[in-house]
Amino acid sequence: MGLRFSILAVIGLSIIPTVQLSSQELPLNAGALFLVFPVGAQAVGMGQTATAAAGRGEAAFWNPAGLATMSDDEFALHSASLVAGRSNVLGAYFPSRGIGVIGGAVYLVDYGDLDRTDINGNTIARIAPRNFEFLASYATNLTGSFVFGINYKLVQFRVDCSGDCRDFPAGTGATHAVDVGGQFTVGPGGPLRIGIVLRNVGFRLQVNNQAQADPLPTRLAVGALYDMRLRPVTGGSLEQAFDVKLAADVDSPWGQAGQSETRIGLDIGYQKLVRVRAGYAFVQDGLSGPSVGLGVESGSLGVDLARAFLTNSDLQIENPTFFSFRVSF
Repeated sequence: MGLRFSILAVIGLSIIPTVQLSSQELPLNAGALFLVFPVGAQAVGMGQTATAAAGRGEAAFWNPAGLATMSDDEFALHSASLVAGRSNVLGAYFPSRGIGVIGGAVYLVDYGDLDRTDINGNTIARIAPRNFEFLASYATNLTGSFVFGINYKLVQFRVDCSGDCRDFPAGTGATHAVDVGGQFTVGPGGPLRIGIVLRNVGFRLQVNNQAQADPLPTRLAVGALYDMRLRPVTGGSLEQAFDVKLAADVDSPWGQAGQSETRIGLDIGYQKLVRVRAGYAFVQDGLSGPSVGLGVESGSLGVDLARAFLTNSDLQIENPTFFSFRVSF
């Protein structure tokens, strides 16, 4: 079911509260479907494999345990093309010795403005559906090889109307959710990292009435990332060698009907200076397909770009581009 249809269905329910739809017609997760959208160009470039990713703020949207390995404060901006608009994320995370990593983010998905017309086809009002998420995160190292993280989420679906809105009551729905995750390393030096996370555990999102409340897309994900350093050039140290990261994720709906989804990814580069990425996501909701990415870092500044080549997508524009910019200090 397309996201735009789901949004319009929710808007229609707010216009005509007395209309009842059958269970087959109700838009599943209509107000909260944005929670399955990928965030962060690094993860997208690697085929959306990020359950075992660590050391960056964008880990909060995949597995908050990955925040625990951050060593520097970070401000980051993530942007992507979505249905008739864009998604934008502004996040900040602060590691503190002896306490852990504390931070948060604001996430906006703007679906664009929809015109409301009269019987003559004249535009009399403009409707603006949007999703907001306010995220608060905490992560810490519990033992030498195990880290833990948790997110609190305030999720909101909002429909604003400007113009002649006499028969169109503005609709707003809000709910609360949490993500809980862990990661642990295996082997000398920890080249293999395993992650597990339960995302979007919370109350239904009620926009109109309780009977039409949308369940959150709760999912259980397990992933692994293996970091392999290539043999350095003659006379070079191990720190100057190229390295390859191989990643794979599998996730399934939790307490809901649905299919498991698989993602695979590759990241190769020289230190943190230049990274080249590729991956493939075997997923539902129009987000399946290959992707490529590039990352560049110099000093305290880092930029990541990714391009997804989606197949049969009705959730995003064709071949959307993802952009991430971060400042560490």
